Amino acid sequence: MCAMNLAFNRELIGPAIYFALMGNGQPIGRYDDMWAGWYVVCDHLNLGVKTGLPYVWHNKASNPFVNLKKEYNGLFWQEEIIPFFQSLVLPKECTTA
Repeated sequence: MCAMNLAFNRELIGPAIYFALMGNGQPIGRYDDMWAGWYVVCDHLNLGVKTGLPYVWHNKASNPFVNLKKEYNGLFWQEEIIPFFQSLVLPKECTTA
């Protein structure tokens, strides 16, 4: 999921859209939107998640080696965070985001 082309119903899942801090001085680079955690909330609430081509096409030339340097740590961190989200079970009492 890319936050550049993200749309959502604020009333249904708005509170679940929380992006980690990123940028200079922050440990996470470019993974904030992927790790937002809203998929878990949508699964729990039986809300659909749709993906597809963006309505606005963002075509920007970037250096893949610079990107790799920014994303390197995240490749290892996601090996720990993905199983966490896969095993996370929210209580039945949680009926809203």
